[in-house]
Amino acid sequence: MAVGNESLLLAAVVLGWVLTSTLIGALVMALRLREARQRERDKDEAHAVVLERLRDNECRLRAIIESEPECVKLQAADGTVLEINPAGLALVGAERDEDIVGKKIYTVVAPEYRDHYRENMRRVFAGEAVVYEFKSITLKGHTTWMETHAVPLRDARGAIYALLGITRDITERKWGEEQARRHQTELARVARLSTMGEMATGIAHELNQPLAAIANFARGSLRRLRGGNVAPADLLQPLEEICAQAERAGEVMRHVRDFVRKRDTRMTAVDINRVVQSAARLTELECRQHHAKIMLDLVSGQPRVWADSIMIEQVICNLIRNSVEAMAEARSPVRLVALSTSRPDDDTVEIVVGDTGPGIDGALIDRVFDQFFTTKPEGVGMGLSISRSIVESHGGGLRAESAAGGGATFRFTLRAIGRTLLTNERRYSFHH
Repeated sequence: MAVGNESLLLAAVVLGWVLTSTLIGALVMALRLREARQRERDKDEAHAVVLERLRDNECRLRAIIESEPECVKLQAADGTVLEINPAGLALVGAERDEDIVGKKIYTVVAPEYRDHYRENMRRVFAGEAVVYEFKSITLKGHTTWMETHAVPLRDARGAIYALLGITRDITERKWGEEQARRHQTELARVARLSTMGEMATGIAHELNQPLAAIANFARGSLRRLRGGNVAPADLLQPLEEICAQAERAGEVMRHVRDFVRKRDTRMTAVDINRVVQSAARLTELECRQHHAKIMLDLVSGQPRVWADSIMIEQVICNLIRNSVEAMAEARSPVRLVALSTSRPDDDTVEIVVGDTGPGIDGALIDRVFDQFFTTKPEGVGMGLSISRSIVESHGGGLRAESAAGGGATFRFTLRAIGRTLLTNERRYSFHH
């Protein structure tokens, strides 16, 4: 009986332990489930807070973009406009979003600039940030100039999915640049006329030689014809000489006419060595009158440069004449003007005009390009200023140097063209 009671008691204890353990386990699981649910609620609340913040940020960003006074737009890789702000709509002449959103941006890019626009888009989707200008024809038919600052937009994985562009109207700036260019062109022409006036004696002498030769050969031929003892074949050589001298005189006049005539800047692919040689011929007589000699050191095989040949010739003539006048005024015993061309790198051609004169005072060397600054008693101080402006308008630079032992050197650079003109070869004519 006692054994049976002990067994019942043991069973009751075991059952109580099992029930207690089960209860404890159930409580633990309930607590864990409650904690999990709380964590889920906390996560949902945090997610909701994040979403709310993102919505707030998006609203603020959209408000900023929409209030931005310049065009802000997103473009796909094929040129499709994804989004554009109200300022952008006004810029392209659109009344509603659907006039431009979802359509190709090329509808408002002038045809001659579409390839240029595509190339810059390609660079952006390759990861570059670029700035480019282009001509636009708006949806209302107005022609304007625009400038775009474009950067790539990337997703969370780093992949570029759109172009973000900020575009502004630069028509007024372009108009101002054009007016300045026209003013510079007119000022340069006045300087060329002044140069021709100062060189009138030399030009007259240059013309007098072939005209005198023509007169002499013509008189000689007439005398022989009047004598009656000349065969037609005997007159061939003097007649050929007359033709040659007439062509020489005509070439001088054509050169002078081209040098001084009123004309717009015409950028062409120029053989710089020929331009240097032409400037040397134009100033040769003046050099001889001042007992100076021109020495040429022109590297053969130079690439052509984008330039207006007459304007560059004007720069070289001005530098040569400055050197000759400086050497004559200083009574330099050796009067040599050295002209050289070289190619310091693949993209640049350099032209150097040096002399054996007194050089330039170190205190003045930074002022020689200032307008109206001159060391000549009768100078007006515009020649070097105009020359620098011409070179800079060609994308180059002009600087002066002075050697310790005497002699001044002027160097200027122009942009070189590769041996093969690429996609825009057909857009340009060639000089010479």
